[in-house]
Amino acid sequence: MVNKNPKVYKKMLENNHTLPYKVRVDGNLYEVIVYSMLGKIAGIIVANLDGLTVNRDIAERVIIEVQKYSFYFDYLKKRTQIMKERDSVTAERIEGVQRILNEKGLFGEKFQSEIDELNLALEVYKQQQRKLDIYQEDIALLNEKVEAQQEILEEDWNHAEDLSLAYAIAAYGQSLYLEKTRDTRKKMLKWTQLHGKMLPADQRRALSKLAFVLSEAQAGHIFEQIISLIPMLENDLNLNPNQDIPARVKDYGKAYEAHCRVYEPPMDKIRPLIRNKKA
Repeated sequence: MVNKNPKVYKKMLENNHTLPYKVRVDGNLYEVIVYSMLGKIAGIIVANLDGLTVNRDIAERVIIEVQKYSFYFDYLKKRTQIMKERDSVTAERIEGVQRILNEKGLFGEKFQSEIDELNLALEVYKQQQRKLDIYQEDIALLNEKVEAQQEILEEDWNHAEDLSLAYAIAAYGQSLYLEKTRDTRKKMLKWTQLHGKMLPADQRRALSKLAFVLSEAQAGHIFEQIISLIPMLENDLNLNPNQDIPARVKDYGKAYEAHCRVYEPPMDKIRPLIRNKKA
């Protein structure tokens, strides 16, 4: 029998929660119940508004829509889980000590071009982080709207795609600039250890603060976590890694937008979790 109470499919020790919105397929609304154990998804059930399970074919179509909406914000969810807003805090800390990099000649003529690149990367990091914070607030507002109206409307799909694209482009550019200056950050920290004590007191104090903020225990750690997520941003996209960063980011935006248009969830991995029965 297809139409059963979803509780029938709940296994011992599993937790369950219902998604805070319903999904419309062929004019009908359906709700999705997720069963979990030890923090991992163990099963999924799709039910109609009468609270009864639906047939397997309808369930799969509903889950596809859920997965598509979730896909738009997968990177944001992963980044938020890892960063816990430390990326935004780090941007504020850099703002307060970055001026020392603008002092020409401090690091020597040979090292100045690399310091200028580092300064540019930190500026990009701050600017893009401000954008990411705004986009994240907009995404939160969108999800609140969807939850309040209990459904994803057509306008919400369009807004979700636009926000996903804007967030991904900002994060990608930020990540590439940080990756490019990885070696320079290490050189600057080493230079500070070797030569910092010979500087005037005010410069020494400012440089020490900058070195602390950029150290492996502070911003350096956050930067490496951001860089580690580049493969997630590039997943399934055919990109040229040999381009300069502005061109690479531009092409990324085009490729990601096209990918959003044709995205299909990995149903081969999801189907084993669906507990609805065939008609």
